[in-house]
Amino acid sequence: MGLPVVVHLPPYYAGSLGLDIGVVGLIFFIVRIIDVPLDPILGVLIDRSKSRLGRFRPWLGGGAMILFAGVLAVFFAQPGISGPMAFAGLMLMYVGYSVVLVSHMAWGAVLSDDYHERSRIFGWWMAFNMVGMLAILAVPPASAALFGADRATGIQTMGIIIAAALVPTIILNIVAVPERLSRSDAGHAHGWREMVDAFRMPLLRRLLIVDLLANLAPGIAGALLLFFFEAARGYTPAQASLLLIPYFVAGLVAAPFWMALARRTSKHRAILWAVGLYMICQSGTLFIPRDDMALASLGMALAGIPYVAPAFLLRAMLADYSDAETLRSGKEQTGLFYALLTAVQKLGYAIPVGLTYPLLGLIGFDPSLGTANSENAITALTFLFIVPPVLIAGIGGLIIRGWPITAETQARNAEALAARS
Repeated sequence: MGLPVVVHLPPYYAGSLGLDIGVVGLIFFIVRIIDVPLDPILGVLIDRSKSRLGRFRPWLGGGAMILFAGVLAVFFAQPGISGPMAFAGLMLMYVGYSVVLVSHMAWGAVLSDDYHERSRIFGWWMAFNMVGMLAILAVPPASAALFGADRATGIQTMGIIIAAALVPTIILNIVAVPERLSRSDAGHAHGWREMVDAFRMPLLRRLLIVDLLANLAPGIAGALLLFFFEAARGYTPAQASLLLIPYFVAGLVAAPFWMALARRTSKHRAILWAVGLYMICQSGTLFIPRDDMALASLGMALAGIPYVAPAFLLRAMLADYSDAETLRSGKEQTGLFYALLTAVQKLGYAIPVGLTYPLLGLIGFDPSLGTANSENAITALTFLFIVPPVLIAGIGGLIIRGWPITAETQARNAEALAARS
């Protein structure tokens, strides 16, 4: 569901549902900004949770029910919807999404304490994330082929599929995945001070900043992608949606390569290679031609190869850092750390829409005009689509250099924690 929220829903609300493009950008931004503080609170609560069902299962199941209702409200919004109603539906969906995502990632982080096994766990997590993206990407063009080029039908079909998939997958996770006992010798985090103290941890701040930048770069490109291909390159909405498929297929196929590179070198060095490749490939999208789906698909596939690496490797690195901090402080705060990461991830996808959509409105870009927009508006759109993502990715690469927790460091930390337990 993350992909439609960034790529499909903002243009749909601004075009088909009739909301002003500036209002749409503001709503999507404000909802996520309000939602961000919820994640650290959830992390503390999860770390303090104890039940017969485990630490994570009640949160995952409860969040799924809220998310189910929110998906229906957002994907089945009707033309003429008011700004406050759009805000309320998005807020409900994001609350459910927060609970599910924080509990899910924190659960994954404690399944293993091995440096390389964590790369594999989050690598497979990312791979199935990509499978979900590809499945939902196929919906708009398939809907257009079956029911005609009606954007509303495609959006509603996506909502039906997401809601239908949510129930069995959450049940499978709750029933089939084991939970490990906490290894903290001081109990779980006991207060809200941990949320403040977490930001004083230099390595954690560093990881969070890099993750923010790693989400901002593709987030800006994703928020503008449909506009870029429709207005600046003259592709139809169905073609523009199809061009996302080679992007994510390439990312899915490349995931094992990035896992192998992280094992051969290290997680942060693999991220550096991915950042460099992303900067080259994103710059190359400037040369994607009009009316040539083959070349456009190739360009998008190249841009998709490095997309997956930071997403799963940073999460594996955070699990290593969580062990180091547990060893230092005696308190396991995995839920809090992953909640902070989730909050930063949301910022990375909220800022692009909240920033670029009002900018497009200021330069006179009209999403309903497509190629009929002025030359200045299309030039500005192209600049926003290419230059900021490249610069932001490069800054993230500079910050992650020299990360101190290596495979040897993690092995020592895991051995010490095992002895303490």
